Amino acid sequence: MPTFHAELVKQIGSQIFAAAGATGHEARIVSDSLVEANLAGHDSHGILRIPEYVGWMEQKLVTMGAHIRIVQEADSFAVVDGGWGFGQVVGREAMELAIRKAEQVGIGIVSARQCCHIGRVGDYPMMAAARGMVAVMFVNTHGAGKLVAPWGGKDRRLSANPISVAIPRKSGTPIVVDISTSAIAEGKVRDMLNRKVPVPPGSIVDADGYPTTEATKFYGPPAGALLPFGRHKGFALGLVTDILAGALSGAGCSRKDADRVGNAFLVFVIDIGRLRGEEPFYADVEQLVEYVKSSALAPGSTEILVPGEPEALEKERRQRNGIPVDQETWRQITEVGRKYGVSVPQ
Repeated sequence: MPTFHAELVKQIGSQIFAAAGATGHEARIVSDSLVEANLAGHDSHGILRIPEYVGWMEQKLVTMGAHIRIVQEADSFAVVDGGWGFGQVVGREAMELAIRKAEQVGIGIVSARQCCHIGRVGDYPMMAAARGMVAVMFVNTHGAGKLVAPWGGKDRRLSANPISVAIPRKSGTPIVVDISTSAIAEGKVRDMLNRKVPVPPGSIVDADGYPTTEATKFYGPPAGALLPFGRHKGFALGLVTDILAGALSGAGCSRKDADRVGNAFLVFVIDIGRLRGEEPFYADVEQLVEYVKSSALAPGSTEILVPGEPEALEKERRQRNGIPVDQETWRQITEVGRKYGVSVPQ
């Protein structure tokens, strides 16, 4: 599998998006976001999305130059509309608004709708953690991106409906939870399809509801479905995430007649200095991390890592050694690059 340095891939992605009609600002933000996902080891939300995003641009499903519009606002909360702009652009604007409100009154709550795919969800709570704040985020797909079967069912009824939490630490990597409420993200299944490797057992079912490890049976036709993680527990979290992201923002929840895939979300940002005081908060966090890591290792384990540390370690490795890209993903990027006159190295 070939590897490429992050800066080269960021440049290629930015050039492709700009050539397809994005502003320079949008092209840089979107490309950087995708490559940063690859660096963290989340290839499902990385550059394999470039051809998909360009396809949406060609179908006029992305509004170039869009910014958030505040629909409703108070000191501590706001409802915003992204105008179907690039998710990474309007999503960051919405997050900055939540952070500003938290700085002003201690908590900032923003409910957002009509954002195109926002990419790796963990990026947004991490923006707050970088400013010494806690953030919790719930995301749905505007009612349309139905991929997940309900517990006890076989038909697609929910989206992957991710949840992310970021918690700052005085020293060391922030604690970052970034999970879909499905057993596996669709992008990871797509990555496995491209690499021609089996999907982990317990992740997907075929169109008849039978467990399978073949990615082709998920995509069909006829299409299968993702399973919720943790059986009924993941289903419960996916259901309430759909409500918190969709019903509060006005985007709507998963439903039969929704056909435009985008992202809606609800984010809470908390200023820990106002709520508790930074020093005692950080002391409690470090005490917990140290206590958890003091456990004797299970057979076969070499260390205990808290959420966020695996991604930080992977980023160090990939910055040093390059980002591995499967042949099919690179072929698709090369093809779209050729279409828009962007040279992509082989």
